[in-house]
Amino acid sequence: MKRSQDRIKIGITVLVLSLALAACSDKSTGSDSPSPTPTSSSTPAPTETASSTPDEQNDELILKQFRDLAMANPTADQLFASFKQSIVDVQPAQADDFIRALEAYYKKNLPEAEQKFEADQVQQKLMQMKWPITDQQIQEIKDDSTRELVQQTVAGGYKLETAEGFVFPVVDYGQLLTYADKLSISMKAYLDVMATESDSATASDGGLIISWDELASRTLAAESYVVTFPDTPERAAIEQRYLNYLTLYLIGLDNTPIFDYDTFIILPEVKKQYEQMAASHAGTITGQMAKGMLAILNESKGAVFTKDKNGEQVDIPEMKQFRDKIQSSARSKLPAGKN
Repeated sequence: MKRSQDRIKIGITVLVLSLALAACSDKSTGSDSPSPTPTSSSTPAPTETASSTPDEQNDELILKQFRDLAMANPTADQLFASFKQSIVDVQPAQADDFIRALEAYYKKNLPEAEQKFEADQVQQKLMQMKWPITDQQIQEIKDDSTRELVQQTVAGGYKLETAEGFVFPVVDYGQLLTYADKLSISMKAYLDVMATESDSATASDGGLIISWDELASRTLAAESYVVTFPDTPERAAIEQRYLNYLTLYLIGLDNTPIFDYDTFIILPEVKKQYEQMAASHAGTITGQMAKGMLAILNESKGAVFTKDKNGEQVDIPEMKQFRDKIQSSARSKLPAGKN
């Protein structure tokens, strides 16, 4: 969990430093205190220009060869081996496109990779192991076919996750972050958000498996990406992730509600988190949404729902209207992109 929390802090720091650098030219006005968090106003994204080099044509050739290999439908371990060998020789513009080509391959390959783990004998053997599964544990798997399957999957840039009694592969974005020094600022920030989730999932089995504070941090990090880099090809994926995080943050899950199931009153720790968000991040969309939630809770005396005469849960009209419009309201405040 600490690795995930550190990654969130690093990710937010990268984005905030980018904004601060963009604001350096304004110091002559006497302002030396950049906003700690991005807002939904028209914050310019950092300019990313790759200077031409004598090797530029060679970089494009290396990228084309990798794309051709990805389109030829190799095994994941073959493609990832090529990725690791080739990306070290190219500039950020081409390195970003290496990541995009690899992601496009994963989108096509992942269903097939998942299917290989559906066999009962594979599931039974893997569910007996301690989580997270280490390289040492993989080497000690006695069944040859299962061991080889897991080794090949991990070598392909995947990692194994478990939920609802089932083991399945996911893209290991943490591995991709090891090539951060080859990438543009925006791509590093994108991978940072994605790796936070692949390193430690937000929810499983109908409940949060991270703290409310960490969920708040992930929500802010995703918002920061969209506000700071509104025109990247990755914007759509992070925007949807942001809206999903925000919905979990303001509504909760079945097994991790934001309210007490007996009284329907907001949980003290959740209300405290909303208050911190509204006070410390007032300029963000997330902070504004938390403030709106608190205003309704103030009117309802802390009730998220009310009870009918039979003690059953009943919607509060203002609260229901707020819940129903969380994503559309937040999306309307995000900066428009050129793409």
